[in-house]
Amino acid sequence: MKFLSIQEYFYKLNTIGFILLLLPMVAFIFLYYGLIYYIPPLPSSQSIFLVMEIAIAISFIALTTVYWACRVRMGRLSKLIELARKMDGYYSITLLRMGTYGGCSLLMAAGFFATGESWFTALFIVIALGMVLQWPSRPKFCRQFGLRGGERDMIMNNRNFFQKNRRG
Repeated sequence: MKFLSIQEYFYKLNTIGFILLLLPMVAFIFLYYGLIYYIPPLPSSQSIFLVMEIAIAISFIALTTVYWACRVRMGRLSKLIELARKMDGYYSITLLRMGTYGGCSLLMAAGFFATGESWFTALFIVIALGMVLQWPSRPKFCRQFGLRGGERDMIMNNRNFFQKNRRG
């Protein structure tokens, strides 16, 4: 990712995060109001249960796989010395994680549209809240990489890479 300052980096990261959060919400609202005009055939309770099991299983497997993959990548990134390379890696990890959460919430929206079952709404909200809890922030970035001293000060106070400390 190309960025000129730390402020721009977190601005881009948050913008993409908001897009990935709001896109499934807009899709869910669109599908919710689409049920007014399109009433799905009343499926049997067994088929609703089967669709719900499949959606939960796919979401659980996807989110767990991404969690472990992100953890492994964070371990590799934390060993790097350059802060810029850590930030680039964190960007791709965050994009993967938030994209997976967005995809799983879209799956719940599609399940709601197909069955009309309100349990998909609850699962959609749980996944959206999970996405919000995984939201990238400056303190979380510093905590995950164990930044101390100058690097932490640089991230937390929007200091650029080439900006020198001026005293007096």
